[in-house]
Amino acid sequence: MDEMMSRKLCQIIAGIVVADDDLDPAEDAFIENLMKRFGLPLEERDALFPIMDGEEAAKELLALSPAAQREALGLLVEAVAADKKYAAEEREFLEKVAGVLSVPKDELDRMVEAAIRG
Repeated sequence: MDEMMSRKLCQIIAGIVVADDDLDPAEDAFIENLMKRFGLPLEERDALFPIMDGEEAAKELLALSPAAQREALGLLVEAVAADKKYAAEEREFLEKVAGVLSVPKDELDRMVEAAIRG
């Protein structure tokens, strides 16, 4: 994955972890670990702004390859599960993304519940 794509995915993930206006320390750590995983310098964390909402994230994901879309959805689910809570705002964000990726809501809920449990 190239640097531009990595930044875009981090920006999308940052959007979901702040969707409920509560950045839990576990969610913050998830973002830091994701940046490290993608080889992005932590001092460039400000590059994740502006934060995307669910509609913007959905549009961005449509431009990605199917493999990148699956990876992004998986990362979004992991990000939601990081604090072991599934806030209504996070659900709304995820449902917008899942809708453009043709992922049924019940499947999405199963993915999130499994991630929270495990």
